[in-house]
Amino acid sequence: MNKAGGKKATMKDIAKAAQVSVATVSYVLNNVSGQTIPDETRRRVLDAASELNYVPNLAARSLIKRQSGLAGILVNRRHDEQWWERAAFASFIDAMERELTSLGYHVILSSLDANKPNMDIIAERKLDAVFVLGALQNTFHQITRHFPTGVPLVAIDSQIEDPLFYRIQFDYERAALAATEQNSKPCSFLVADRGSMDAAAQLEKLFTLPPSQVLVLETEDQLQPFLAGQTGVGLILNEYVGLLASRWMAPSRYTVLCTAGMPELLHSLSHTSTILFENRKHLAALELMQSLRDDSYSGPTDKCVLIQPLT
Repeated sequence: MNKAGGKKATMKDIAKAAQVSVATVSYVLNNVSGQTIPDETRRRVLDAASELNYVPNLAARSLIKRQSGLAGILVNRRHDEQWWERAAFASFIDAMERELTSLGYHVILSSLDANKPNMDIIAERKLDAVFVLGALQNTFHQITRHFPTGVPLVAIDSQIEDPLFYRIQFDYERAALAATEQNSKPCSFLVADRGSMDAAAQLEKLFTLPPSQVLVLETEDQLQPFLAGQTGVGLILNEYVGLLASRWMAPSRYTVLCTAGMPELLHSLSHTSTILFENRKHLAALELMQSLRDDSYSGPTDKCVLIQPLT
């Protein structure tokens, strides 16, 4: 409850408490440029707003700034999504939501059908920034066409090649090479989730693996017979899949590339080898978004930001 009688505080209440005009309050709270307001006055307004627990009206702010204060996190999900796929983005989404909230954004989290995204609800919102997770090449345009030029859109862990949009993903090749160096043995097999399908193809080529030694996991019952037919040591992408694999193979026989941001899941396994990535994928996404908001051509020339492994 605030000190305006329990009702939602208004700019008029703040103006009265700070002994300034309503216009001055509006200039300060909306950070309007071109207004000369003494620092002492600005402090009085901000202190009064804090004391009254003032909550800005997003609709009014949108009219003033032509911004909604809304940021969207759109997660593409398959109709037959498995539990390890559902969990893969959890850590990243949590970190993104926290950072966006700290920057003053209201976050809209929405799940989309990866193969047939329905954008009706999202299209009604005027988002200031969009983060698309797990997008597929053949449906990506169905998402992007709903956002006007000037709205920063960043694709994360998405299987796309589009010269108009920026991507953030792990440097899988460097991580895989670090794993083989760490083990002092060549990679003999590879297991990846469907979200890392492009990475699996990249690493299959890197290590010249035959198809019989590469599994893009769709259902749990595929894993046991695949592992039973493998020799040597291999790589597994996604900690949840690495944990699942320990039911049928000694963890000492594979290295897990920790793409889900949850390496602690593997602490209970003995002799587990892991490759961690820099814990800054969410920060890289935010930095890119803020850069593109100021200048839509300010991103990297190759349209891709790679998150490096910790070695």
